[in-house]
Amino acid sequence: MNIKAIALSFREPGRRKYWLIPLAVLVLAVPVIRRKLAISREKPPEGYPVVLQLVKPREGVLRSQETFLGLFRPVDQAALSSRLSARVVYIAEEGTPVKKGDVVLRLDTSDLSAGAEALDIKRQNQLKVYDRDKILFSSGAISQEQLENSQNLYEQANASYQAAAAQLSYGVMTAPFDAVVGKRYLSPGDTAVPGKPLLQLDGSGPDHEVYSDLPVRTAVKIKPGSEQLIHFNGASQFARVKAVVPAAANNLMTVKLAVKGDRLGIPAGTYVDTVFYTSVSRGLIAPAGAVLRGMDGDKALTVADGKARWVPVKVLGTDGVNYCLEGLPAGAQLGAAAPQDLLKIYDGQPVRAAGEAAPND
Repeated sequence: MNIKAIALSFREPGRRKYWLIPLAVLVLAVPVIRRKLAISREKPPEGYPVVLQLVKPREGVLRSQETFLGLFRPVDQAALSSRLSARVVYIAEEGTPVKKGDVVLRLDTSDLSAGAEALDIKRQNQLKVYDRDKILFSSGAISQEQLENSQNLYEQANASYQAAAAQLSYGVMTAPFDAVVGKRYLSPGDTAVPGKPLLQLDGSGPDHEVYSDLPVRTAVKIKPGSEQLIHFNGASQFARVKAVVPAAANNLMTVKLAVKGDRLGIPAGTYVDTVFYTSVSRGLIAPAGAVLRGMDGDKALTVADGKARWVPVKVLGTDGVNYCLEGLPAGAQLGAAAPQDLLKIYDGQPVRAAGEAAPND
């Protein structure tokens, strides 16, 4: 069909609609085709160079360490609770220093006191009867059975009095050691309930303890008697491991450390950074910014021929700043970057040394 015939057919209303669809497709396809042609003529973009700090790993020994939070507390610490349900008459103020034997809490025991007095009178009266019956028995005036009955009645009266006196003594609490009142949970006028804590005493002695929960894999490397380090407010102090609790809870084990004196001025109940030295490793020492650890293994970022190359390695230990590595090629040069930037670096990416001018500078 020639162009003239096509033009004539397009003028006919019945055939015009069959030409609209191909024309619309052609109009839409032309820009797409032009764009593809333009892209095909462009050069592929070159990889953008990553800026790295170039370092040489060194042979050496690394003392591996891991840091965990530990609870700092006095060696002597107690939470006092009541055995009675009674109104609080007196309770020591928070922050009050107390000596061993000082009264720190007093309850209203007036009802118990009256009952104990009545039982004491009964006990004394029964003792008089028992003493009289012993005389009568010695003269043959009463039988052995009557004497034993009198003795039993006295012992029962005495036991009742002793129990009441013991209850009465629970109304006064004294400090079991030299301490400072750390926290009180009730105020004068409140009602003490048996078993519920009333106040806490923090020992004022020079020695303290740190309790730290560690993963089992780390805790099993800690030996009793070993020396560790605690950090607080920019200062440090050594602590010695007293015990490693053998039972694990939630895959954690508790390590108990002894601290001689409180040279750092740490308040009781404060959490401190506790550094545990777990092992000593020998190998190539590399900065932490040159090693990427992941589920698929550990890799070191090396630089060869101006390009980044990821090399599988074995991490022998870390002190939080450096890694001790095994498996690096001889004479390897490492590239170090911020930890958050390591994930962005791909194998074969061009490298520019830190401080080196860019090509277009």
